[in-house]
Amino acid sequence: MEHADVSDRRIACVDFNGVLDAYTGWRGAGHFDPPRPGARAFLEALASRGYRVVIFTTRWAGDVRRWLHEHALDHLVEDVTDRKPAAHVFVDDRAVCFRGDFDETLRQIDAFAAHWEAAEGDDRTGHTNAIQSQ
Repeated sequence: MEHADVSDRRIACVDFNGVLDAYTGWRGAGHFDPPRPGARAFLEALASRGYRVVIFTTRWAGDVRRWLHEHALDHLVEDVTDRKPAAHVFVDDRAVCFRGDFDETLRQIDAFAAHWEAAEGDDRTGHTNAIQSQ
């Protein structure tokens, strides 16, 4: 069996802050939180499913690559970029999934809060967005 060309593999685009790290809010360009519990297993699962993992972030790519290396995650990530690639899926703590209905999308935007912003008991985490897509 021939190996699939890298360009034939689907891309899973993963956000950095709030997804891979245990983000607690912006504290400056030099501050990096540790990996979120389960981040390694998540990246390993994507790789085992044949995805090319690309980190899509507003952070400097070199800083993120250094963080990945420091936490021994660099071998699980093929690229770090601030440019939106043609990915199969995007995993982001700041996303609302568009399902073809602009009015519903506006309602979700109005009620949105990232998982790390929502107060305990607050139902504005966007979890229903992820559940609906499964």
